[in-house]
Amino acid sequence: MRVFRAARTSPGRAVGVVLLGLLLFLLLLWPLVMLGVGTFRTSSPLVPGGWSADALGRVDEEATRNGALRNSAILAVLSTVLGVALAVVLAFLSERTDTWLRRLIRPMVLVSVLISPAFYAIAYDLLANKYTGTLNVAAQDLLGTDGHVVNVESWPGIVCVSSLHASAFVYLYLVGPFRALDRTHEEASAAAGAGRWRTFSRINLPLLTPILSSVVLIGLVSGLESFDEPLILGTPADLGFLSPRIYDLLTEHNPPRYADASAIALGLALVVVLLAVVQHRVLARRSYTIVTGKSYRTDVWHLGRARILGGAFVAAYGVLAVLLPLGSVVFASFQPFPGVVGDLSTKNYTALFNNPEIPGVVRTTLLLAVLGGLAAASLSFLLAVLGARAGRRSGAVLRGVTLLPLAMPGVIAAIAMTWAYATVPGLRELYGTVWLLMIAVVVAVLPVTVQIASGAIAQLHRELEDAARIAGATALRALLTVTVRLLLPSLLSGWLLAAILITGNLDAPLVLSGSGTRTVSVQTYLFFNDQNQGQSAALLTLTVGAGVLLGLVAAAVRAVARRAASRRNVPLVEPGLVAPEQPLPTGVSA
Repeated sequence: MRVFRAARTSPGRAVGVVLLGLLLFLLLLWPLVMLGVGTFRTSSPLVPGGWSADALGRVDEEATRNGALRNSAILAVLSTVLGVALAVVLAFLSERTDTWLRRLIRPMVLVSVLISPAFYAIAYDLLANKYTGTLNVAAQDLLGTDGHVVNVESWPGIVCVSSLHASAFVYLYLVGPFRALDRTHEEASAAAGAGRWRTFSRINLPLLTPILSSVVLIGLVSGLESFDEPLILGTPADLGFLSPRIYDLLTEHNPPRYADASAIALGLALVVVLLAVVQHRVLARRSYTIVTGKSYRTDVWHLGRARILGGAFVAAYGVLAVLLPLGSVVFASFQPFPGVVGDLSTKNYTALFNNPEIPGVVRTTLLLAVLGGLAAASLSFLLAVLGARAGRRSGAVLRGVTLLPLAMPGVIAAIAMTWAYATVPGLRELYGTVWLLMIAVVVAVLPVTVQIASGAIAQLHRELEDAARIAGATALRALLTVTVRLLLPSLLSGWLLAAILITGNLDAPLVLSGSGTRTVSVQTYLFFNDQNQGQSAALLTLTVGAGVLLGLVAAAVRAVARRAASRRNVPLVEPGLVAPEQPLPTGVSA
C-alpha cells in the first residue's frame, strides 16, 4: 500500500497531471471561454476593437432568419426519431434474432460510417436532385416525362438522408447493449402472456433507457448543429438552418460578423447543457441493470417465417444506405456532364490527376488524418485510463470535459479556435496554418474516440496493473506493458475511426483552411459548388475507396494480431462504443 500511495503522489505523476490539465484547458475550455468573450467584441479576432453587447440583442433576429432556428429544431427531432428507430431495429435484428442477412448489417453500417455526412449529401444530390439526378433522368427516359419523381433537395430529402446516416452511428452505440440483453426476461414476459412486440416494447426498450437517452441526446445535439446536409441539400431549396446561417455570417459579410456567430453558438451551448440536465433528472435514482447472475442468457429469437421480412428490411437498408449513394457517385464520376447517361469516360479522373492543387490537398488530408487521428486516439485513451483509475468525481469531471465539443457545432468550434488562438501572443502564429486546423478536427472527434476508449477500458480490471506493480514494475511500465498491450486493437480502431472522421469533416476545415491548406472534403465541396460535379464525384470515389481499403487492411492486421495473441495466450480487448458517460445511477449497464 505504501508503494501505491507513493506512486500516486510522486512528483512525476503530479507534473503529468498538471500538463494534461493544461492541455485540456487549451484544447477545450479556453476556446469555449473565448467564444463567450467574442460575443462582446466589435471586431474580428485579429483586428483591434471595442466591447459591445449588441450581438446579444440580434440573436433572435439572426437565428430565426429564413426559419433557421425552427428548421434546425424540426430536423433535430425528426432525424433523431427516425435514425434511432432505424438503429434500434437493425441492432435488434442483428443481435437478438436469426433473421436472414443479419450478418451483413454490421459491414453495411461500417461502410456507411466511412462515408461522411458531406459525402453522403453530395452522393444523394447526384442521385436524386430534380434536375440532373440519376434516378430522375432514368425515370424520364423510361416514362417519357419531363418532370421529376423524387427531389432530395427538399424537407423530406434532408430528413431521410440525415436519418440514414445518423442510424449508422447510433447502431454502433446500441449493438453492444442489445447483445447483452438477458433472454430470461423475455421468457418470463412470454410466460405471463405477452407477445413478442409487447415484450420488446415493455421489457427490452425500458432496460435500454440509459443508452437510448444518451443517443437521443447526441442525436438532438447533432441535428441542431447539422451543417453538411442543410448546406448541400437545403441551400438550393432556400431552407435556412442554424449552422449554415452562422457560416453565412462569416462568409457573406465584410467584415465577418464574428460576434453574431458567437452569440448564436452560446445559445446552442445552453440548449445542450439543458438537454444533459433533463437526461440526468429522468435517469436519476433508477436502476437499469441488464446483466444478472448465473441464469443470464443471451440466445436469440427464432423468427420462423418472419425471417424473410427481416431479411427484406436488411436488404432495403443496404440498398438505401450503401448501394444507391455509392453507385450514384461512381456513375457520376464517369459522366461528362450531370444528367448525361451516355458517353461515359475517365475524363474526370484525368482532369483530377492533372489538377496541380490535388497533391497539396491529399498531403494536407493525410497529415490531418494520420497525426490528428493518432493524437485524438492517444489523448482519448489517456483520458479514459485516468478517468477509470481516478475517483468517481474526478473521473466524471474528466469525461464531462471531453464532451464539451458536443456543445459547439463544427463551424462554431472553428470560430472558438480562432478567438482562442488568434488573440494570444505566441499562439497567434498558429492562425492560418494546418496546425490550428489539426487542433480543431482533433477536438471535433474527441467525443467519439473517448467513447471507444471508455468502452475498452471498462473491460479491464485494475488488478492487472496492480499485479505488475507488485512484481516490481513502475506505474508507467505497468501501463505500457499491460494496459496498452491489451488495448492495442481498440487503440488502432480508434485511430482508424478518428482518421476517417477527420478526412470527411467539412465544417471546421471550410472555415479555417486557406488555399494552401484545403482538405479533400473542402475540395470536394468546392468542386460540387462550382458545378464541377464530375471531378467532385471522382475525388469522392477515390476517397471512399481509400477508406474502404484502409478498413480492410486494419481488419486484416487486427485478425493477425488476434491470432498471434491467441498463440501466446494473451487476451486482447476488442474495440467498441459505449454511451457517453453522463451522470447515471449506480447499477446501470450499457
